[in-house]
Amino acid sequence: MSAVGELFSQKRKAKKISLAKVSHDLLVKQEHLDAIEKGQWANLPEPTFAKGFIKIYAQYLGLDTSKILPLYRREYDETKYPHKQSPLQIKKRLMITPNKFALLLFIVTIAIFASYLLIQYFSILSAPKLEIISPPDDLTTSVPAITIDGRSEKEAMVSVNGQFIPIDDQGKFSYQYKLTQGKNTIEIIASKRLSPKSKVTRLVRLSK
Repeated sequence: MSAVGELFSQKRKAKKISLAKVSHDLLVKQEHLDAIEKGQWANLPEPTFAKGFIKIYAQYLGLDTSKILPLYRREYDETKYPHKQSPLQIKKRLMITPNKFALLLFIVTIAIFASYLLIQYFSILSAPKLEIISPPDDLTTSVPAITIDGRSEKEAMVSVNGQFIPIDDQGKFSYQYKLTQGKNTIEIIASKRLSPKSKVTRLVRLSK
């Protein structure tokens, strides 16, 4: 325990006053009063406030502040105080100025634009979706023609066994396909520029 802290502790105990009462009377946190009595100066707020606490605590106990403060200064080198940011300093750092807001807006705009480009890039490089609604696979029929219904992407080109077929602005298509006797393998392909192809195969048997 430090010499200064010992003076406070002895005087308080001699007066039979608890730290809790001192804290209540002076409106100073008990942990700060405890740090003063133990000489744990680094646990106190910055030196300006620490000296204020020491002064009012000394006056409260009837100690001579003209002697206490010099003892404190000899005991503790304030230049070694681990500077902590006050709430005011933190608030000032967090305050958004017009320049900071403009910079933030610029960064957000760039991020949104970059995200859009990435989405478009991967959309171009990804295979187009292709869904065949009819006919079902492995179908046997006696009708010599079937309707191939499906949907893809409106930017895609769709072909049936190498024959390109029209597609509407919603990506839907419908195509009449003539069957030959026996097994018919129908290959439907959707393709886009620079993208892999999507392929669906249907097996249809024409029976007599």
